[in-house]
Amino acid sequence: MLRIDSHKLKPLLGQFLHYRGIACQVIEILADEPALVLRDCSDHTLIQADQYGHAGEHLPITFTVAVLNEHRDALNPELPVLATCDLLA
Repeated sequence: MLRIDSHKLKPLLGQFLHYRGIACQVIEILADEPALVLRDCSDHTLIQADQYGHAGEHLPITFTVAVLNEHRDALNPELPVLATCDLLA
């Protein structure tokens, strides 16, 4: 299992990258998992339901993407930008 230094993820905050062909911006880093929260930079929005299930406001689409692959033995191949960063602890 790879160990990621969560402090080395901080420079990615605010960066623009592509995830599954979608232009995104890194808006948050979840150090415990580790994972990146990405916001879709296009005009696509999602209707957020309120606590009662009623349609609420339109919000940008976000994705939470793990830094490691499902076996936790390599970086996530869906985020090729990670291969250019020195993230190992």
